[in-house]
Amino acid sequence: MKTGMYRLIVPVLPVGRSQLSPGRLLHTVRRRWLATSVSRDTGKLTLKDAFDNNQLWRKLNDQNYQYNNSKGGNATYTDKLLSTISAISKDSENNVGLFNNPYLTDPKGLKEFSKVSLKQAQELVDQMRTDTSKEGIRNYIVNLDKLSDTLCRVIDLCEFIRSAHPDERFVTAAQQCHEEMFEFMNVLNTDVKLYETLKATLDDPTILKDLSAEEVKVGRILLEDFEKSGICMTSEVRDQFISLSQDISLVGQDFINNTGISRENHVLFDTQLLLTSGTPSYLLEQLKKDITGKHFKVPVYGAIPFAILRTCKDEQVREKIWSALHSCPDDQITRLTHLVKLRSILANLMGKSSFAEYQLDGKMAKTPQGVKNFIGSLVKSTRPVAAEELKFISDLKSEDMNCEKVTKQEDILSFVRPWDRDYYSWVEKQKESLTEGISEQEPISVYFTLGSVLEGLSHVFKSIYGLELKPEVPNIGETWSAEVRRVNVVSKKEGTVGVIYCDLFERAGKTQNPAHFTVCCSRQTYATENDESIMQIGTDSNGARFQLPIISLVCNFSKTRISANDSLCLLQLNEIETLFHEMGHAMHSMLGRTKLQNISGTRCPTDFVELPSILMEHFARDPRVLRNIGKHYITGRAIPEETLLKQLEENKFLQSCETFAQAKMAMLDQELHGDRIIQNINTLDVVAIYQEVERSSQVLVDDKSNWCGRFGHLYGYGATYYSYLLDRAIATKVWEKLFSADPYSNVGGTQFKEKVLKWGGLKDPWTCIADVLEQPDLASGDARAMMYIGNTHDL
Repeated sequence: MKTGMYRLIVPVLPVGRSQLSPGRLLHTVRRRWLATSVSRDTGKLTLKDAFDNNQLWRKLNDQNYQYNNSKGGNATYTDKLLSTISAISKDSENNVGLFNNPYLTDPKGLKEFSKVSLKQAQELVDQMRTDTSKEGIRNYIVNLDKLSDTLCRVIDLCEFIRSAHPDERFVTAAQQCHEEMFEFMNVLNTDVKLYETLKATLDDPTILKDLSAEEVKVGRILLEDFEKSGICMTSEVRDQFISLSQDISLVGQDFINNTGISRENHVLFDTQLLLTSGTPSYLLEQLKKDITGKHFKVPVYGAIPFAILRTCKDEQVREKIWSALHSCPDDQITRLTHLVKLRSILANLMGKSSFAEYQLDGKMAKTPQGVKNFIGSLVKSTRPVAAEELKFISDLKSEDMNCEKVTKQEDILSFVRPWDRDYYSWVEKQKESLTEGISEQEPISVYFTLGSVLEGLSHVFKSIYGLELKPEVPNIGETWSAEVRRVNVVSKKEGTVGVIYCDLFERAGKTQNPAHFTVCCSRQTYATENDESIMQIGTDSNGARFQLPIISLVCNFSKTRISANDSLCLLQLNEIETLFHEMGHAMHSMLGRTKLQNISGTRCPTDFVELPSILMEHFARDPRVLRNIGKHYITGRAIPEETLLKQLEENKFLQSCETFAQAKMAMLDQELHGDRIIQNINTLDVVAIYQEVERSSQVLVDDKSNWCGRFGHLYGYGATYYSYLLDRAIATKVWEKLFSADPYSNVGGTQFKEKVLKWGGLKDPWTCIADVLEQPDLASGDARAMMYIGNTHDL
């Protein structure tokens, strides 16, 4: 998941423009276009049609496909921001801008949007410095939230564009704008005057009594952020903090951008070795030889190396290929080393022994030791189960080596290596096929089209939360690709409560990892704003106006050719789980509506934010939900129960090993952000730390590769990767309590919505958990609470 988590610093359009700027001009044009485009009859468009009927979608969205072609494939964006009405062409008149932001018709417009927002932010800072009236102090926290929102609307937008936009010009512009805004935000976080006024506001009982609970919460959050930025230290320290934060951002982004690069393009094998390795001839035929003709070149990209891992009997070959697939260039290790050093120095500057200690302030786990205790407890309970899962591999490997079978847990774990897993799993599968008899079966994906899965999701959300997903054809320029579908989240009482832009189909150059982006969060509107100063507006059941949350879901689902002229996106069960997970984040943004943006939706502690999304994975694995969704794409026949249950059982294959792998990654995250970094800063070896964590874990030990350089979450989740495991354990408890008896329970959904989702980041997470589980003792979040949550075997 990607989601905005900045404080003093999503996006809304500039407030109070004093002159007719190009952006304002396009706002006027947009209103006219919206008024004249309603003739497109999309009111009866279903989710299934929108995502499964390619011909219908192309017909309805023809304007964007044509616009793509007219712009040479860069779709929805003009070549320059227009400054006068006489320069507006027919196409650019109709271009509403990305996400309906009229600035974003091209990369220059993004820079202009950033420039205007930066100017507004500075004006707001100046006002807050000089307005010492009673009303000014009373509104001080609200104004800080406005300031944060002004910066967030650019930073979060740029974060999305950098990660998902296909136009390199936009990506470059977004990188520049992100750096400028991030630097400005860091300067604000060390602004003594802003801090002192906030502290005085929160310390004054006469002011506090007039503040809402939201204002007090946001004020205290921002105060903590100020203090974490070294605000109480000397100006020299504050300057160092700004410089270090900026360096961390740049190095971290560079690290992320290079996580997909392999150490080498191919691996060389002696021809005779590979010929006698048991590798199938059809794979050998696809391999090239080196210039000498004595070596096969096995690529470390594409399907071939994975196919050899699965079918090659020779362990030496498997080990070499596996290590190559999991290794990165030395430059990437240098980046990671630099990143963890910078973070350790920053934490030390702030008086902390480690970045983990610095980062975990205000989180559910509270301290690094709390995290390690949780992971340690999970590892201890999971290791025996993982060993039992791997015993069949140990037995098969013993047969291959003509040696006695091992039976002790520690012997099994030391005998089975990660490059054994795929091969012996394949061998076991072949044995089962011979025993059961080979039968031609259609893949289970033929029962799950993308459109039908989304309709199933909508049915779940309508049942438990009273929300529906309804597709709408976007206007010209509203999306970054004509294949992106706009989906409105609709409440019967309030109408549209949010917008999800679904970029779900694969395309060249697109990231392989699914992601959720909070482009714009829900918040109240202000008296100084009007329709043209906010991207998209909603109205609640009381008639109050609020900014619609805008979410982008990015996946990389492939389409299957079903005829000469048509293709269809058919999903595997793991892909359904991915989609449900990302939609869980989206619903959190829709239902976590607060007046102030700093605590809206997913703006809550990092180790709490995954709970709603992981809970949705339980729905995606529930046979009752899947049977309602699963219909054959040709015949419409419901998926046979036996077929579904068998597949679900197969998906549990080595499940404890998967949980253990997540625990290892969480422990690595702690070690690379722990106190040993500053202690060994001149001799730091991140690869040695990685391999040490692997050896101490004992399960599928990797002490051959430098995979840590490919673990991108080390930057995004620095010291908080354990969040997945913690929230998975909590989600299991919530599922058992609210939905295990009925996944369509409105009572359960109402409980979760009222006691967890609607609060966003306002209420303490442990209080939310205690309320929804009806376990008051959990509210303290102490060691006993962590132990209770960790006592979950089915993750």
